[in-house]
Amino acid sequence: MRYLRLSWEDIERQCVELAKMLRRSGVRADMIVGISRGGLVPARLLSDLLGNDELHTMRVKFYTGIGKVGERPVILHPTQVDVTGRRVLLVDDIADSGKSLSTAKRHLEERGAGEIVVATLMKKPASVITPDFYVQETDAWVIFPWEARETARLIASGAENVEEELRAAGLVEVARELEEDC
Repeated sequence: MRYLRLSWEDIERQCVELAKMLRRSGVRADMIVGISRGGLVPARLLSDLLGNDELHTMRVKFYTGIGKVGERPVILHPTQVDVTGRRVLLVDDIADSGKSLSTAKRHLEERGAGEIVVATLMKKPASVITPDFYVQETDAWVIFPWEARETARLIASGAENVEEELRAAGLVEVARELEEDC
């Protein structure tokens, strides 16, 4: 598997670029909804960058491991705010399969959102949904800084050649830190 490990600086740069794209396009959202878990950090950064403190969340679960998904995305925690007739900026970290994003967007539509704009940092070529705005496209497995330890644990628990996979993912040091913490 090919990996792309992003740093906190990469994330900040991508969020700044995404905010610029949104401003240039004239998008004016009444609220931002971040998809938990991966979309929480980008949504919070965009809230700050766009000066929009109407930040809310919803949780959609689909991935069960690296490249492994459940039967279908499940909304574990629906958004708790009234979106009726409102312009919503829906934010996630990546449009991987796109199925979680599609499920989240449909959820907001069913709740009566007026307009939904989808923004992600990354997009995969095979995604069933193309976000209205995204910064980068890749076919690699993306490792965001907020999930480095989780990814190292998943590799350590399931890879045939653990050391090789950790090296390819750039997570050897993270795995060593995890071992020391145990």
